[in-house]
Amino acid sequence: AAAAAAAARAAAPPGGRTWRPVVRMHGLNADSHAMLHAAKWIESDFAGIHTRSAVVGDGKASSWFMNINEQVASFARDVRSDPKLARGFNLIGHSQGGLVGRAYIERFNDPPVYNFVSWSSPHAGQYGVPDLNYFCPDADCPWLDALMSALAEGRAHEIQEHVSFAAYWKDPLNYQRYLDTNIFLADINNERDTKNATYRKNFASLNAVSLQYTTVDHIVVPKNSPWFEFFTLGQEAATTPLRESAAYKDDLIGLRSLDERGRLFLYETHCRHPDYPREVCKNYYEQYTRPFLNNSMPAAAAAWAE
Repeated sequence: AAAAAAAARAAAPPGGRTWRPVVRMHGLNADSHAMLHAAKWIESDFAGIHTRSAVVGDGKASSWFMNINEQVASFARDVRSDPKLARGFNLIGHSQGGLVGRAYIERFNDPPVYNFVSWSSPHAGQYGVPDLNYFCPDADCPWLDALMSALAEGRAHEIQEHVSFAAYWKDPLNYQRYLDTNIFLADINNERDTKNATYRKNFASLNAVSLQYTTVDHIVVPKNSPWFEFFTLGQEAATTPLRESAAYKDDLIGLRSLDERGRLFLYETHCRHPDYPREVCKNYYEQYTRPFLNNSMPAAAAAWAE
């Protein structure tokens, strides 16, 4: 079985086809170099595949301080600048990168995403103080405590234009203020009274979605937010399971539609939050990501004739 798997990984796609390209979008406190291990895994598994690590802004600082809506627009410009992506691609987003990638799908999706893989991205929002020193030591981020204090005091709306993660901070104890003032998450989750039909259409058009969360997440709160599960409104203890949530039952962005067609996949890992693109978590890539990259398209010249 191992030999057969190795042969499958090394083989070119059949019939003169080409592997569908893969784009990787890094998370917070990272830059385009953060997912190099993942690039090597993919390129080893799929001979001749084109991969791209999206370049958004000016690196780590932009991941923190660039308005997240501009990050989405920058991502769109970046993928459109690569002619090898013109006919579409598979997308892997890590942490905040999964939110940027999903927003691209909903707002642009041109060129189109085929399969979307999300590594521990807080799709339902963030509410709670992560292990800050674990995430970014005081010596590197001396300002982080002050930012988290501002969020805890209910001032996300004051800083979200300039601090990316404030734009997906969601207070279950003051949900109306979140709806009234949030500039990003409430929009891409279609939570307001006026719904964006294009968002739902684009996300539901995906061939498959792999949502991965980790049981040992010290960054995302609640840790099952990557499955679109969040604190039940009005309290901050219990979370509402995905299929009992309004997002799912009302099919706000197409999750129920994907699920009913067998296109939504939920996976649990035991990988530390920052380690998804690192060698220590390669086994989860092999189980829950690689199968979603194993697809091809007609070679460019042949595509014009089809």
